[in-house]
Amino acid sequence: MAGAPMELDGHFPLRRSRASWLFLRPLAWGPIEAEVGEAGVTLRMGWIGSAQIPFGKIDRIGRMDWPWWGGLGVRLGRGLVAFVASSGPTALIELSEPIKVRAPLRWTTSRVAIGVDDVEGFIKAVAERRRDRYSTG
Repeated sequence: MAGAPMELDGHFPLRRSRASWLFLRPLAWGPIEAEVGEAGVTLRMGWIGSAQIPFGKIDRIGRMDWPWWGGLGVRLGRGLVAFVASSGPTALIELSEPIKVRAPLRWTTSRVAIGVDDVEGFIKAVAERRRDRYSTG
């Protein structure tokens, strides 16, 4: 699935390997994806976790590499929550103020890493939606 293009409706599936699919599927029924919507980014990983990130709280978005030893699923770190189903490139959203996510319990974070198939397309979609939503003129 690596390099799969974004669907027209703003859904970006998380990149996953065959091994991660076997581990995550029993805990993550339904879509395992990031959705770039009208008001922000919605992350879904079934029972494992979810998040709503309003565009107004996104300070910046960039890239990072998720290490293989970092684990799979919704991972917690110092000020970071990662939604990953495979190691490799991820999008990193830095927030202007912390948000609460479900991981699977409530957790507060100021940075969110998202391991989507199309990292560059996801970053571009978030940047465009933010710009369209907050442009003046």
